Formats: sequence, C-alpha cells, structure tokens
Amino acid sequence: MRNSTGLIINYADWSEKTSLPKQNNPQSKNLTSRLNALKTFILNEYNNDLSRGALFDKYWLKGKINLFFERTQDEKTNDNIVVNYLSTYRELRKLDTKTTEKTDNQYYNLLDKFSRFQKFKKRTYLLSDIDKKTMLEFNSWLMTEGGLMESTARGNLKNLKTVLLDARDNGKSIHHQINGFVIENKPALKVFLNFQELDQIKNTLMIGEDLIHAKDWLLIGCYTGQRVSDLLTMNKTKIFTKTNSEGESFRFIELTQIKTGKHVTIPLHDEVEEILQKYDGCFPPLFRRTTHDSNAAAFNLYLKKVCELSGLDTVMKGKVFNDELKRNELKETEKYNLVSSHICRRSFATNFYGDKRFTTPQIMAITGHSTETTFLSYIGKTSSDHAMNTAKTFREISQQKIS
Repeated sequence: MRNSTGLIINYADWSEKTSLPKQNNPQSKNLTSRLNALKTFILNEYNNDLSRGALFDKYWLKGKINLFFERTQDEKTNDNIVVNYLSTYRELRKLDTKTTEKTDNQYYNLLDKFSRFQKFKKRTYLLSDIDKKTMLEFNSWLMTEGGLMESTARGNLKNLKTVLLDARDNGKSIHHQINGFVIENKPALKVFLNFQELDQIKNTLMIGEDLIHAKDWLLIGCYTGQRVSDLLTMNKTKIFTKTNSEGESFRFIELTQIKTGKHVTIPLHDEVEEILQKYDGCFPPLFRRTTHDSNAAAFNLYLKKVCELSGLDTVMKGKVFNDELKRNELKETEKYNLVSSHICRRSFATNFYGDKRFTTPQIMAITGHSTETTFLSYIGKTSSDHAMNTAKTFREISQQKIS
C-alpha cells in the first residue's frame, strides 16, 4: 500500500540511504521526528485493526495518515468515510422517483444516528472498517444510548447494510464479513382485533359525536384493510357497482393507495354497508380538524377510548409511548392502550387470512402487499404456519374420504 503523507522536502536534504531527511538542519530533524512518529502510529493502528479483521487497502492507509495529522478537510469530501457516503446515498435516493419520503427519512435518521455513534466511539469509520463486530456494537448502541426498540434498531442495521452493499456495487472496498452478515428477523408483537372483539365494539353504546364517528371509522377500517391515510379519504364518490357475468351486482370501493400508489378494489362488507346506511349512503364525518394529518391524530386518540369503553382491557405486552422519554417502550398494559389506527389494516389481514374461504392473494389484492413473504411477516405468520394450515386441510380431506 502506498499513499502520500502530504509532507514535502527539498530533494537535496533527502537521504536515499536512510530514506529519511538528512540531519543537517533543525527543520529536517523535526521532519524526521514526525515521520518516525507516523511510522510508529501506523504500525500500532495496523496491529489494532488486524486483531479485529479490518480490510487493509490504500483508503485505510490514507485514513490513518489523515488521522495522525488531524486533517479534517479531506474527511469532509472523502466518500470512503461512512457518514460521507451515507449523505451522498441519501441525496441520490431523492432523484429516484420510486422512493418514498418515509423511506428517505429513514436514511436521514440513519446518518444522524451513525454520526452520533462515531462521536460515542471517538473515531471516524471508513466503509471498510464496518465489520460484523462494528454492526453489533452499533445495534447495541442504538438500543442503549439511542433508546430505540429492538425492531427499530434492527431496521437501522438493515439500512446500513443496504448502504454498504451499494458502496460495494459502486467499486468501494467494504469488509468481507458484510456480504454474509445476517440480521435476524425476530417477529414483532402483532396487535389486532378479532371478530369477537369487533362485535363487542359494535354493540357498545358510545356517547358523543367524536366517539360515535371514531367507532364507525374503526369498524370500516377493520373490514376494508386500508391505512389511515387512505381510510379517512373514503367518500361516496369512490363507491362503484359492478355486475358479473351471471347478472349479480356488487358494490366496491376503488382507490389509489397514497403510500404505494397501488390501485385497489375493495368489496363492501355487510358491516360497512350497515354503517353507510346510518349516514344516508355516505361515510361518517371526520373530526372537524383542519388537515388530514390532524384528523388522523384525532382518530388515533378517540379509538383508544372507544376500545376502552368496549371493555378491551386484557393485559398484554406491547409498545407504549413514553411521553417523558419521547419514545416507545415495551411493557405490559391493557389492550386498549396498544390500539392505533394501523390496527384496522392488520385486523383485516389477520382475520381474513384465518378464514379458509379466502386465498392469500385475494387478501393481498385488498391490502396492497406485493409479496406473500411480506404479507405473512406483516400479520406475524411464517412459512411453517402456512404449512400447518395446509396439513390441517389435508387431514380434513382424508376424513371426508373416510366418511
């Protein structure tokens, strides 16, 4: 490995024999002292990094030289430094029309978190410095110092690996351990409302317009399977009647999902039709807020109260927001405290997946999931659950033959 130190000397003052400055003036003696100190520093850094499996190349050497001389200007532009490459990667994502603002923000947050991690470790990381040990250290820091939930920390780790692999594909040197580094996908806690709980909510009397409307929107959401961003945009103009080849007419909601841009067609369930009849064929009113986001926030607030009044007070473990720490914490609490607007989509997916009259693609066509793997992960199911359902069906078929 060869790299420039950035130091200069008159060739007449250089000794080819010793490969050091001639000791004929104070400046040369000082330069010799600095070069010897640099040599000692590089050797020490080499031994330290060798023990942790670092990848040695010209970028590693250049980084150590800059570190020794405390040069910061080059660090601001060197895209072999993790935070610099992260910043570039984040800006390039904005040029991709297929990306979403929510995902772009994840990489903005990753840049902030990794910058803080560097300060905590008191060092600047090159792309090639990030090995399995560093990834695990970053994951641990995210949960202890960063205060993140395990699932959120794991998401940051996955995004970091994505950036490192992108750097590799662009010709950058990364540590060989990253290619095979597996981020364990532990199933998160999935909170949903089953059909019995939905009936319990339906049959509970609510007092006050906001609670009545929140209850109706909650039930509509659990029978249409949409995110709150799409749920609260539903109105009469999105309802269409279609007739099949046998002359039967059915009513559907058609919309384009805001987050994904996917067009979905949702058959109107009888429970939804019953609610629409209460409002003369229209959807319930919103919550008199000025923006869509503020209406969604109000919905989140009211539906917790709806579920509390409906007696959904079973104690279970889940994420609860800590107002003092401004972050989610895992704790045991009543179920109504764990309810948020996203429970609508998850309840629909989970409930109808459990009904063998519906195929998984049928449900995915309504929720908008792209792959079955993503869908099963979303509802907390695995391929083994799928296999178990198939095994039960096989047994039922065998029993039918016997009878």
